[in-house]
Amino acid sequence: MRKFVAILLCAILAVTQVTAQNKTIKGRVTEDGKKPLSNASIIVKGTTVASKTNEEGYYSITIPANGKVLKFSSLNFEDQEVNIGSKSEINVILANTVSELQQVIVTGYGTTKKATNTGSIATVKAADIENLPFSSVDKALQGKVAGLQSVAASGQPGASQAILIRGASSITASNAPLWVVDGVPINAGDASRLQTTGNLLSTLNPNDIESISVLKDAASQSIYGSRAANGVIVVTTKKGKSGKTRFRFDTELGNSDVAYQNEKYKPLDANEFINLTRDGLVNAGYSAAQISTTLKSLGEGNGTNFNWYDNIMRVGQQKQYNLSAEGGNDKTTFFLSGGHFAQEGTSINSQLKRNNVNVRITNKATDKLTIGLNLNAGNVSQRAPLNGGAFGNPLLSTYFLLPTYSAYKPDGTYNYVLNGGLHNTVALSELDKRFLRQSSIRGSVNGEYKILDNLKFKSVYGIDYNALEEDQYNNPIHGDGLASNGRAFAYYTRYFNYVWTNTLDLQQNITRNGDLSSSTQIGYEAQKSAGYFSSLQAQQFPPSLSLVYPASGASPTTASATISDYTFESQFASTNLNYKNRFVLSGSFRRDGSSRFSAKNRYGNFWALGATWNIDREEFMANNTLFDQLKLRASYGVNGNAGIGNYDAPALYGFGFNYNQLPGSGPTNVGDENLTWELNKPMNIGLDFSVLKNRVNVTIDYYIRKSENLLLSVPLSNTSGFGSATRNIGSMENKGVELSLNIIPVQTKDFRWDLDFNFSNNKNKITSLPNKADILSGNFIIREGESLNTFFLREWAGVDRATGDPLWYTTDKHQASSNIYPGASARIIAGQALPKFFGSLTNALSYKGFNLSAQLYYNFGNQVYDTWRGYYLGSGFGASFNKVKRQLDAWQKPGDITTVPKYVYNGNKNFNAGSTYNLNDGSFVRVRDIQLGYTLPKAYAEKLKIGSANFYVRGTNLFTWVKDENLPFDPEQGTGSASNLNVFIPKTVTVGLSLAF
Repeated sequence: MRKFVAILLCAILAVTQVTAQNKTIKGRVTEDGKKPLSNASIIVKGTTVASKTNEEGYYSITIPANGKVLKFSSLNFEDQEVNIGSKSEINVILANTVSELQQVIVTGYGTTKKATNTGSIATVKAADIENLPFSSVDKALQGKVAGLQSVAASGQPGASQAILIRGASSITASNAPLWVVDGVPINAGDASRLQTTGNLLSTLNPNDIESISVLKDAASQSIYGSRAANGVIVVTTKKGKSGKTRFRFDTELGNSDVAYQNEKYKPLDANEFINLTRDGLVNAGYSAAQISTTLKSLGEGNGTNFNWYDNIMRVGQQKQYNLSAEGGNDKTTFFLSGGHFAQEGTSINSQLKRNNVNVRITNKATDKLTIGLNLNAGNVSQRAPLNGGAFGNPLLSTYFLLPTYSAYKPDGTYNYVLNGGLHNTVALSELDKRFLRQSSIRGSVNGEYKILDNLKFKSVYGIDYNALEEDQYNNPIHGDGLASNGRAFAYYTRYFNYVWTNTLDLQQNITRNGDLSSSTQIGYEAQKSAGYFSSLQAQQFPPSLSLVYPASGASPTTASATISDYTFESQFASTNLNYKNRFVLSGSFRRDGSSRFSAKNRYGNFWALGATWNIDREEFMANNTLFDQLKLRASYGVNGNAGIGNYDAPALYGFGFNYNQLPGSGPTNVGDENLTWELNKPMNIGLDFSVLKNRVNVTIDYYIRKSENLLLSVPLSNTSGFGSATRNIGSMENKGVELSLNIIPVQTKDFRWDLDFNFSNNKNKITSLPNKADILSGNFIIREGESLNTFFLREWAGVDRATGDPLWYTTDKHQASSNIYPGASARIIAGQALPKFFGSLTNALSYKGFNLSAQLYYNFGNQVYDTWRGYYLGSGFGASFNKVKRQLDAWQKPGDITTVPKYVYNGNKNFNAGSTYNLNDGSFVRVRDIQLGYTLPKAYAEKLKIGSANFYVRGTNLFTWVKDENLPFDPEQGTGSASNLNVFIPKTVTVGLSLAF
């Protein structure tokens, strides 16, 4: 009995002692100090004791006697360790590894922190691009990033967007940046072959994007080697966060009208046209009888005054709906979304509809293995009109068709007899069909295995699939199909791009105390893009408007199918040396192989070096009270450009030269086995600093980009059998300054004012050409010492006050002028298509639940060429076509001072020919985006059982100021700055609602 009592007392004493040594710690885990993180894991390091947070982020855990450190973790957040000591309450804030871009920046093949970044990288957050009334994300980037020029050539919904990062690096090779979506390099740009324009990025919903990183210098982009010459745009889609499932619904409705209109370039009405033509006939010396006959043939007195402009243009409708769900636990997170977007253009035959879904799942399978699936799929249905001089172009008919002819007969049926043989495009909008259906799937499966605490392996297998179906039907009754008794086209285009990337990352402390550390990555990547193209055409259709596909045509005229592939194989490595976050050195090396070059030049080596000095972390700055951040960056490297045709290098011999229904063959490409990479050598020096407790943040960059061994399309003698060939010839330079400024001028409890300003100045110069010889290209000249896309035209000298004749300068010295259109030797350097500087200014004001933001975009220093001005402002040229209001300012009598020569029926001394008269200053300032919103107070939202509610009114392109009052159309005309009667760029007003619950 005594022995039993002794054992019982010992057991009670032991339990009491253990209980006395254990203690309970409570606390809360958040991601920003306020927003709770549910299902976050809390582990006593070195033990199996663990706990989790509840939905409000609170936790409680009992600490064993040997517990010293608590480790906090949550999927998509950085782990954090805290010493327990004598604490009884521990609250922590975990940093988001993706969306908190103020600390973490997404870069090539990984992330970096701002303090250790050596490159020039700009980031765009989700809030800056979501719910914008644009059909693709590239349009939303305009004005968001210093050094990035995003320019539209057309207002067609789904049109391609031209993007240049720090200028143009090539003359005839690609100048487009590389797009990388969730680690997968994708095909981007216009892949249509039958439509006037298309855009592969139009299937990607901007609302599914978490962040965009724009890599602008060697240190940031050269890890992509031969793909990085024109910059890299890294897109990261949204990830789910652990916790209860959260839903978000967004909707936006509105309409669009023409953004910029010049009243001087509105078409004439019937009375104005007849009176102007009468003056022209008199000036041309016609007799009274001839004048009467001619005017009657043009519709005088028929009682018709039809406004083609009003019947072609329209106010387009727009709508979009997006629904997403996210959630998960400490092991698995998910993000699901679906969206619908519909937009009508500013003219008939112009529209786009998109449906898309997005799935992203991440699973922490074990403590060492994390696996994930990303899938983004979209389908676009687009209808786009013809452009340029096509008679079926509704914009052309707006300016060319006479107001004395109506689109309808008196009985309401369509009128097919119009002036100049032009087409009734109002009728064709119903009778003809012209569609593009585009489907895209972008996605990847990935796995990351933590071999050691500081060593991990990651593998990503990604696909980028695009299929385009293009159909066109031209009816046999009227228009382009009349001559062939109806015709139909069916084009199919498929790009299947797949990429496999494997990387090994090592984080290593070089010194024991961790003052000197390194981050190293090695990787292997293989990519293949396989293109397949089929084309069908048939003519001779039955007299029916219901049979619209080639199968119904009695005479097939085209039946072809071709393939075109390219492959890349790459090995790469990068490393960072970090000394106390004060000095950081970075280096990268990539060896690329491309199928686009011959075997002797298939591989190229690309590299970069970068350095950062965080001056604010120096001991001599310990007592500094001015700078919150002071950082100096520098980088230099070599990257490449392989943006040419897939088979430009080899000499090719092919079939298809058939004769008398027998197969024939012949040479198809002259080739060049010495063709190799175009090299780009960028140098960058940057300064980042913040003052006044981070209320003033400034980034300044100076860069020089030198392009060598340009992949240039060189003209060949016609005796060779080929018009041109691609050669490595010439060099080019871009240099400039970029400034990004963020200021918080006012910040109180209820009111905040944010101001963002960016400025970009780029000077492009061609530095060498073969034999210093000029290369002429339409209205442009390629010449040493001049910018790419420099206009080279005869110089307009004004109107002769005595006679009303047009005058041109005979030399570039302005010593003499003549009314005889000069020869080619009189052409001069007349300006450039690329702007000298551009940028934006954004103000954002918030007061309690209200917010107001406005962005101004500006562009200065370039000229815009009016391609078709000779017809509608040619002083009588194309006399049977309508003219514009400015033509009414034509010279009338001796002594008149005007910029429009005398109107002469059928033309006045070649005034319609190309000259600087057709050039306008392209400088403009535009209210790119303005938004007024209201967020429902949290207390009211809770009563309504929702998480948050925001209502807003938004306008884009609402007002445009142009420097040149004679600029006829929108100043945005692509990087070539030449108007081509495309669908006008819209201004849009929308109302939107965003709900979270």
